[in-house]
Amino acid sequence: MGGEVFFVNLEGTRGDSVLDKLKRLCNHAGLNKVIAEGDLVAIKLHFGELGNTRVLRPQFLKIIIQLVKERGGHPFLTDCNTLFYRGRFNAVCHLETANFNGYDQAAMGAPLIIADGLKGLDYRLARAREGLSEVKVGSAIYEADKLVVVTHFKGHDDVGFGGIIKNLGMGAIARPGKQAIHSHMKPVVETSLCNGCGKCVEVCKVKAIAIEEGKAFIEQGNCNNCGDCLVICPRKAIPVNWARDDKEMQRKLVESCAAVLANKKGRAFFVSFLVDITAFCDCRSWSPLPIIHDIGILAGTDPLAIEQASYDLVDMHIKAVYPEKALHDFTGVNGLYMLEYAETIGLGSREYQLIKL
Repeated sequence: MGGEVFFVNLEGTRGDSVLDKLKRLCNHAGLNKVIAEGDLVAIKLHFGELGNTRVLRPQFLKIIIQLVKERGGHPFLTDCNTLFYRGRFNAVCHLETANFNGYDQAAMGAPLIIADGLKGLDYRLARAREGLSEVKVGSAIYEADKLVVVTHFKGHDDVGFGGIIKNLGMGAIARPGKQAIHSHMKPVVETSLCNGCGKCVEVCKVKAIAIEEGKAFIEQGNCNNCGDCLVICPRKAIPVNWARDDKEMQRKLVESCAAVLANKKGRAFFVSFLVDITAFCDCRSWSPLPIIHDIGILAGTDPLAIEQASYDLVDMHIKAVYPEKALHDFTGVNGLYMLEYAETIGLGSREYQLIKL
């Protein structure tokens, strides 16, 4: 039978707006059964990069906040800092960007908490699988009583598509943990930028870094690619290494997502918006035109069923316009492997029942 995936379209009518439909969707899909009186509820979303104009409308989040409050929960909006240095690499810049994009506390009616703290070093370790022995989950997400995952489904030129798996597998991970997912390559010091301050030496738990002739040096054989040194360096002398293998990154994302959800069994709810579907992630500081028109909103408690349904609906609508094309023709990467691997490690079911409301 597969997991139940509830769906509403985006056609509002007199007396039944899209916001009304969103309320009905969440209630039918079981949000009211997940949230209990007194719960601290992390609403995980992507605040969008500064300059991106395809981020989710704040009105959608406000409805979800209201529904959580009606159940007696205490919601907060959250995301983790980025590995790259743009508008969200520390909590101050991140909150400023979120406010600019419309997600400010006064308007939303819920606080914003950057899950991995001021500089991205506030995390809890969670066990993962083969490629990742452990992941660094943002503390506010790890410690929350309940988790509502609000996802903007779109393409992604690194892993094929950005959905729930990307939202949690990368977005719920603290800054240093993102390096191990992005690349199998270990960090190397850019000596021209290093002043030998020693902060990286202090933070290295495996003692892989030493100061030699006034410059930091990373012993590659001892380095465990934890990424803490990248985050702590005040001079950005340890740059991100973006070298990657597509399938390896996809596999790590899935393993990371599963690790994030490991302590949230029966305590998580998922809402995915198939709107403003471009070929690129909301991490871009610009937004291209959507590749197809808006489709609808999906919700439920099985993340993989929702992810598969989202992928199928987007692909179906692409083929209706471009019969010879699929989503991966726009992104350059086939994301199906993530769905296949996710099922093998028990993230959910790829079989689903699409229930239209």
